[in-house]
Amino acid sequence: MSAGPSEPDAASAVELPARLVFSLLKAAVRIAARVELPLTRFQDLVRSAYFLEYRRRFPRDLATVADKLGVSLRTAGTLNRSLTDDFFAPETRVEPVRQVTSALVGEPMDLPNLVVSTDLDEAEVRRAVKHLVEVGWVEARADGTYALSGSFRSYVAEDLARRVDAVNHQLTVIAESVWTRFVHGDDGAAAARTWAFLARPEDVQELIARTLAHLRSEAVALEEQALADGSGRRFAMTVAIAPRDEEET
Repeated sequence: MSAGPSEPDAASAVELPARLVFSLLKAAVRIAARVELPLTRFQDLVRSAYFLEYRRRFPRDLATVADKLGVSLRTAGTLNRSLTDDFFAPETRVEPVRQVTSALVGEPMDLPNLVVSTDLDEAEVRRAVKHLVEVGWVEARADGTYALSGSFRSYVAEDLARRVDAVNHQLTVIAESVWTRFVHGDDGAAAARTWAFLARPEDVQELIARTLAHLRSEAVALEEQALADGSGRRFAMTVAIAPRDEEET
């Protein structure tokens, strides 16, 4: 009979999810401390973010969301109504457009399949598709399906909502990488590396341009090969570089 995990190992396994959450929160806390965000405001933001995550998972069942969060249905309803504020535009207006566009890469889809292929409910998919058709990024076909009007669309823009959505997307990739590596132990499907080094700012600017161009080219080539083969999994990649000078204030 094989020996089971030692007591400290078992305790570590139980605490692992909380440990990962704490580590990921440190990035948010770092920004919060720099702008001296009050603790009560930070707690409100964490609660709203947690609600949004469960609302995404159970878009048609507010009671289940309330149960998962351990709050009353009335409180869940209040949180749900708050999502109409402009503060949540990146999550409620920009993200659906990005998700629908991503789902349409490779093949046209009808509305039911778009609902299945995204984290959105039917109403969100309809609004996103309507917007994409109106701006000419998606074509409505006679057979009831929708297709991208071009082979590549970039949602890089200067408006705040889209820039915040980009941050959301980047941090989602980081969170999934942490989960895949630490919880599933799958080092073949996810990777993360960090190097600290000394460099001249002008050299780093050239490094950024060169690296991003190369990685984008590689990603496009991989996707074209997967589409040609009719196989593959959906992956995402986030690259980050920043100065590490310690802030005194």
